[in-house]
Amino acid sequence: MNRIISIRQDLFKSKYTVWSIVLLVALLPRIFRILYPYAWFEDTAYLYHSFAYKSGLKPFLHTITVHPPAIEYLLAFFYNVFGVSYRVAEIFTGIVISISALLLFDCTRRIFNEFIALIVIICFSFSSLLFRYHIFEREVFTLFLSISVFWLIIRMPKNFYNGLLPGLISGLGLGIKFSGLFIFFSMLGYFLYQRNLRAVFFSLLGFVITTGLTWGYFLSAYKPHSYYQLILFHFYKGCGGPVVLRFLDTFVRDLNFLWILGGSGLILSLFISNRFLVYPIILFTLYTIFFLFISSTYWPHNMIDLLFPLSLANGIGLYYLYNFFKQPEKNIIPLIFISISGIIFISLGSANPRYYKGLGYIKRNEFKQVIDFIQNHTPDKIPIYAPHYIANESERFKVVDYEELIGPYFMMLKIIENKLEKKDLYKKLNWYELVEETLPLWRYDLNEMIKQRKVSCVVWDRISPEWSLMYNIDTLLENKHSFFYNAGYRIRYISSNYTVWLLE
Repeated sequence: MNRIISIRQDLFKSKYTVWSIVLLVALLPRIFRILYPYAWFEDTAYLYHSFAYKSGLKPFLHTITVHPPAIEYLLAFFYNVFGVSYRVAEIFTGIVISISALLLFDCTRRIFNEFIALIVIICFSFSSLLFRYHIFEREVFTLFLSISVFWLIIRMPKNFYNGLLPGLISGLGLGIKFSGLFIFFSMLGYFLYQRNLRAVFFSLLGFVITTGLTWGYFLSAYKPHSYYQLILFHFYKGCGGPVVLRFLDTFVRDLNFLWILGGSGLILSLFISNRFLVYPIILFTLYTIFFLFISSTYWPHNMIDLLFPLSLANGIGLYYLYNFFKQPEKNIIPLIFISISGIIFISLGSANPRYYKGLGYIKRNEFKQVIDFIQNHTPDKIPIYAPHYIANESERFKVVDYEELIGPYFMMLKIIENKLEKKDLYKKLNWYELVEETLPLWRYDLNEMIKQRKVSCVVWDRISPEWSLMYNIDTLLENKHSFFYNAGYRIRYISSNYTVWLLE
């Protein structure tokens, strides 16, 4: 044990050595992911919407936009500079994650020490979620903002205006998605715990400024559609699953190894007399309550927001474990607690082994080949029917936007207009059942557009989750081959994962 302590002390003696190691931990996983021959495309509507806005389409009017499209407009700006490509979004996401890791290291070393801080960012940077969601996921950006607020809380000078900048940043979180509101509440809780009413006032002022600029603009410029999509739609997304299922299917499965020390670290953090830990504790509590008990839907990417407090909790668990080896007689209770927590979460993880490793599932070179075919064989003025990521990369408009949301959204509009018989349908079905039940609200219109030859090509993707969802449950198109053939479409491209029906 003394030998380990000696090695640790020698390793962290040089500031340059420390930061060199930290930079490697922050950057290498992201570089590896960018160079890996497979990509994981999920929630790619955000990519397509950025291309659409760059090309002149409007949110809420031409796209279904259930979150403020601030980051989509940011990506649209990068598209204008670097060209339309998922690679632009992927590199941008990798940079944001790397900066988040560096900020988290700086925060943790100021609370504990550099060794614990390094362990924290190793847990953070090597999370399977960050390998999986490497292409422009909303929670990656709210994660960055929550860590940025934490860094400002620790580093900001105690002047008259302290709290203003964290407030401005927390408002940006709400400008990305609704759950970004928890960043503001956590920051506010920290300032109230400190009895710093001046910081409470200025943080509230900053929050109102940025929230007013984003939400105020979109709600006023695109009403009533923005109100329907940004606010009202979230009350019509079906009923949620059982709490136990949510916990096993998202919290345990998708945060996986982070629970082994992190589960006990969350509780043990309550016994550390450091005021800065109040912020991540509140943040974790708010997100957990919301996704376990309130939200009607829960997805793996929602867990990205928990990476910051849970990675920090791993450092706290290790901190107590390290203290046990230094002073066993004084730290036996934390050791027992860590052991019990580790056994519980390892057992739960083993019982639910359906982990997503985050390194699949689409071959980049095969994807590029189908994009080249579409660009060379379809006019750019006629829309296509394809997954969002293919429409984005081929720079073609989609004939139907957001297949997963459009049915429930049309259902909501009919409820508002009193034109739907089953008005309480959404209260009885979960999200997937709701998507299936509302398919007729848009699928007949799409089929008519195909019959009228208003679609230049149809791309079948046999592995994309959002795409297979539509066809696995579609009962309106029993014989797709004869349907497309009779409408004048022919198969002109086939690969292991893609089939392209081209309008002759």
